[in-house]
Amino acid sequence: MRWVTYLSPSGGAERPGIIDDGCVFGYPGDESVPELLAEGCDALAGAYQRALAAPVEIIVEFETRLCAPLVPSAPIELSLADGERLSIGPELVRGTDDGIVLPQGVDALSAAPGVAAVFGAQGRHAGYTPACLWRTPEGEPVGLTLGPAIVTHDEFDGADLTVTAGIEGTVMATVDLDGKLAWAEGLRGDVVAALPARTRLLEAGEELLVEGGVLGEFELRIGSGA
Repeated sequence: MRWVTYLSPSGGAERPGIIDDGCVFGYPGDESVPELLAEGCDALAGAYQRALAAPVEIIVEFETRLCAPLVPSAPIELSLADGERLSIGPELVRGTDDGIVLPQGVDALSAAPGVAAVFGAQGRHAGYTPACLWRTPEGEPVGLTLGPAIVTHDEFDGADLTVTAGIEGTVMATVDLDGKLAWAEGLRGDVVAALPARTRLLEAGEELLVEGGVLGEFELRIGSGA
């Protein structure tokens, strides 16, 4: 399953949806993605089938305005390069279509690509989503991009996860992570992330492509907003 949160073209509200065959199928219920995850795997699978059978709308994926697939209510713990640990607030979470704005007085940002693990009912691992932390030259975090989708276990076999980040075909950072969550030991929360690589400083106008294989990909232009 691939779960997203998107802006509905019918009214503009955020709505859960699933990706299937290149389209987003709007979930026909009132629950958010975090609420669906909290109900457990069986309930999530049932919700997936309801979205396929009776979607509120169907939108071509590349025409869909995607938000962060979920925004946790608590701080997110991150594992970074060289053993660094960092906790950031939910207000820094961005979706893949939200862009990344340069803060006032900042002319470049570095990117730390990787993977976020998402947990649901009774703290059980529910799936993964690509992630990218954006930092100023001084190391101050200014945004954490999540998405495009939360990918559940039925989509992959537990093999190692690889994420690359590059510009114009040149790879600038590569991440290889254990697909069985060994890297998440000691991290707590509904969403935790491993971001052990870092790009050079990226200037306004440069476009970074983050590729996560089966987890999906996204591209962001530095200094662009939603």
